[in-house]
Amino acid sequence: MKNFLTLVSLGVMIITAANGATANCSNGECEFSYSSHYKYAKTHCAQILTFEQVETELLYFTILGTGQECKVTESRNEN
Repeated sequence: MKNFLTLVSLGVMIITAANGATANCSNGECEFSYSSHYKYAKTHCAQILTFEQVETELLYFTILGTGQECKVTESRNEN
């Protein structure tokens, strides 16, 4: 039973990590890879991000490394 639970836990972690979105941002304009919400977005956050792990939502995204939430002012789901 312990082996089964361990395998299930590892499988969930691997799937979650594989489906994580990454962002490349400069001057408030961001391009996203592997995001189900958008491919491009404008934001008021001014950080320069290079392949940074993010979690996307419809109206904002969260930079996982810092926990900062950036509101999306304009977005599109195609390049």
